[in-house]
Amino acid sequence: MNAEIVRSITSRYFNKPPERVTQIIGKGSVNSVFVVESRNTKAVIRCRDSSDSLDEYRKEAWCMEKAAGVGVPVATVLDIGDFADSAYMIQEFLGGKEGRDLPMPATNIWSELGRHARAIHSIPVCGLGLKMADMIEGNSQSSWLRHVDYNIESLNADDELIKLDVITPQQSRITKALFEELRDRQFTFGLNHGDISLKNVIVGSDGVVNLIDWGSAEAAIVPHHDLIQMLKMNMRESDPDEAAVQAFIRGYGIIPSQFDDMLPTLESLLLLRAFDKLRWALDWNVEGLDDFVTHARETVERRCGVQPF
Repeated sequence: MNAEIVRSITSRYFNKPPERVTQIIGKGSVNSVFVVESRNTKAVIRCRDSSDSLDEYRKEAWCMEKAAGVGVPVATVLDIGDFADSAYMIQEFLGGKEGRDLPMPATNIWSELGRHARAIHSIPVCGLGLKMADMIEGNSQSSWLRHVDYNIESLNADDELIKLDVITPQQSRITKALFEELRDRQFTFGLNHGDISLKNVIVGSDGVVNLIDWGSAEAAIVPHHDLIQMLKMNMRESDPDEAAVQAFIRGYGIIPSQFDDMLPTLESLLLLRAFDKLRWALDWNVEGLDDFVTHARETVERRCGVQPF
């Protein structure tokens, strides 16, 4: 995606060409991000060189509208479409600083993110998964059971994960029992942001904590899905660190003893997710397989010795 295509998209939407188009480097791992400016207009355009991404932008717009409806500060989506085989989303420009660039204590932001997450998790969904259809169609409970059953049935003597030394036969039996326990539990389903982090925060001059980048938003169990993503990042990068995790759960309204009680289930869910992602990567011959393998091994070791924060 180049500036000329962005200029054409903007001209079509605002009925006039922008005075300035600036690409923002390093703020989007998947999307190309541009700021467009005219005398009375300033907006952000996120683009991908694939019209297949249009459904994801529609999902993001749906999630942001629903989040705004429960009081979570987000950018307003102005337009979604495709142009020259590229999908795009135009959003209002949010003035402020990214969460990682602020001098204020990060725990203050994480506490507010906990409150945001609680509101987001109250948004009902119909299905299970990352696509727009999963938000508004399907049956969450039956989809969840199929998901767990697939991972239980995959733990067998011919399991590719044993051949890859991700798991031993004994660990496979233990893991199967853990997944069967998950199958018997009753979970609640709702919307999850999927990547709650300081890099996805814009704090305005008024102190409002805006939550951005809803590309990883998912219909899943709540509050567990967002929590296991945070545990994964804590395990792999120490970001969020332990103080940030504690601030988040306080903001959410979970007391430390409740979180300690939840932790074994969260660790089992983290293991389920790691195995499921690895099997997906194997099936689709995804690049970077070693990373999936390493993470799966780490979750096996972690689940064998769960320690509270």
